[in-house]
Amino acid sequence: MSILIRLMQSKFKNKVQQSKWYAKVVSTGEIHTDELATIIESNTTFKRGEVQGLITELVDELKQQLSDGKTVVLDGFGRFHLTVESDLVAQQADFNIHQHIRRIKCKFLPAGNRLAHTGIIQQTFSKDVEVEWIPGKAKRHS
Repeated sequence: MSILIRLMQSKFKNKVQQSKWYAKVVSTGEIHTDELATIIESNTTFKRGEVQGLITELVDELKQQLSDGKTVVLDGFGRFHLTVESDLVAQQADFNIHQHIRRIKCKFLPAGNRLAHTGIIQQTFSKDVEVEWIPGKAKRHS
């Protein structure tokens, strides 16, 4: 398992970050629910339609639980919760939900665990993933 990267030049205007280079992941494409269902069908006893139905029901129930104010934890996958963006007001009494809430957003925190020796959180989805240069690009220091 590996992801591909390319280098991008910073567009920041401040002198410290101006013209510096950073790595950016290059997507190799998208995979949608029907394709995932086909793959899962070949690895399990579930039929493709059953997998699609379960995913649809999961999404619907996620929406319901989030709209009820719950944080939804899918063990081994991650946590979903809703947040709001709002305007600032000078006084608490001035705040109007209909006027000052700009939007509701869904946040996702991937599952992971904290490494004891460093304290860094290792996300489940990025564990054991290698990084490689995009093919055809000049190799740089690895």
